[in-house]
Amino acid sequence: MRVLVALSSLSLCLALLACSDQSQREADLGADEAAPSGSLVSSSGSGARGVASEDELAGTETFVTAAPAGAVVLPATGLVENVLVVSIDTLRWDRLECYGYPRPTSPNLASIASRGVVFEEARTQAPQTAPAHASLFSSSYPAVHRVINVHGPTPQLFQLPSGLTTLAELLSEADIETGAFVSGGNLTRRMAMDRGFQTWDEELTDISDRINRCVRWMLAPERGRFFAFLHTYQVHAPYLPPREWYEVFADPAYEGPLRSRTEKYLDMETKEAWEAATGPAYWEGMLSYDDADVAFLSSLYDGEIRYVDGELRRLWEYLLNAGLLRNTAVIFLSDHGEEFRDHGKYQHDQVYEELLHVPLIVRLPPDLEREGYRGRVDEVVELIDVAPTVADLMGVASSEASWSGRSLVGLLSSAGSDASTQQGSVTDGREVDRPTFSELVIDPGPKYHRTVRWRGWKYIHIWQKDIDHTWEYLFHLSDDPRERHNLIDSAEQEPQRVLTALRQLLEERSVANAEEAERVGPGGAAEIDDDMLELMLKLGYVGK
Repeated sequence: MRVLVALSSLSLCLALLACSDQSQREADLGADEAAPSGSLVSSSGSGARGVASEDELAGTETFVTAAPAGAVVLPATGLVENVLVVSIDTLRWDRLECYGYPRPTSPNLASIASRGVVFEEARTQAPQTAPAHASLFSSSYPAVHRVINVHGPTPQLFQLPSGLTTLAELLSEADIETGAFVSGGNLTRRMAMDRGFQTWDEELTDISDRINRCVRWMLAPERGRFFAFLHTYQVHAPYLPPREWYEVFADPAYEGPLRSRTEKYLDMETKEAWEAATGPAYWEGMLSYDDADVAFLSSLYDGEIRYVDGELRRLWEYLLNAGLLRNTAVIFLSDHGEEFRDHGKYQHDQVYEELLHVPLIVRLPPDLEREGYRGRVDEVVELIDVAPTVADLMGVASSEASWSGRSLVGLLSSAGSDASTQQGSVTDGREVDRPTFSELVIDPGPKYHRTVRWRGWKYIHIWQKDIDHTWEYLFHLSDDPRERHNLIDSAEQEPQRVLTALRQLLEERSVANAEEAERVGPGGAAEIDDDMLELMLKLGYVGK
């Protein structure tokens, strides 16, 4: 084992970000056999190559740390000094290797997850960016915060109510430094999403740029305890992976219309490609897509995930080399999934499981890992649980915040218990029967989607206001995980008994949400400006 060299955090950051000679480093780290060549440190979009474990990194000449081994200073309260949350917008849980996906989309994240806690059954509160992140930040349901995505011909911005306490506000009051590095769009300060963040960096750029800026902030001199939030739209439509990953994942035999359209964008820089591939242009002809077209589109999405995975590897190197992993919890999640005609549509404006079931992976410092904070948890949890979990990890009391979620720290510690090693997962018996709720408002209409999942069953209630029409769906997810068989009109006793119970649960939650919404008061509203409108055009949320 070579002697570890201590460097200052800022010097390390600058050295890593400026690195241009990667050949020896790639040899030291090892490489994925199928991976294309590319720069390890790049702001231009070329992917990092290979898969590196912490053990491999620790054995290389280039491994440096901010303190000698064993010199970890534990926080006075809580389990960790710092927390980094990484939100990969639009990432389906079932496209990741750590959740069983057979294609090599995410070897680096799988390596990270193998020594972390993987939540098998995490659900988002809403399948769209704005309401999902508002719930994530405030641990409240969408009907309480009333933040929705920008939609329709006359889009308007709805802001987070001031009566809600956000995670960043709570941590800031506890003298924890807070910084967010986001990609804008429906995650914007215009919606008051920046409340409590002392640093809010908002720009629609490649994930490599978001990582670079976040790392510089985390490793700044005299940085105290921190909570960092990193967000990227990289896997969001338009699906435009770097050419090297396009060639790995796209079917070379496909000769349909999407190939020439896609290849037109691949030689452009990320920002230029996103500007060219605006929503309406990118989705032209989608109503006539055949199965081969959909499969090709889906492969482009896989290529985007693989590119993001390479960038996550680069982020992990920064954290390793800076010694931050010794006292920092890292949480990987997505705000919602993506649909590829699973239920007749594309993107994310329904409430089926491909959109609500999200990845949630928590990686804790090695000392906690050795104490059993690793494994797999199969209890259903929600994104509203993330804020109280982060506060709990950092030793900050959240009881006064009136949050709807609960801390998952107990599940993190039990994930590595003897009970989980036989079956590979563990269920905490305290709240096995806890129902989970998700909502979606689509404008124009508006069209209100509400859903409750409980004991392996799921009920969906949809009401469109302008035509006063209701749709209902009942699925037995235990037998029908793809939600193909609507049992709402079943004459059998069990579905009807469950339906009654689920309707009651949803009604009780709706009443509780209305009462809580009245308590916190209304949020603000603002007309969308020209810059925001242009960005929403690029993301496909509004038409030309």
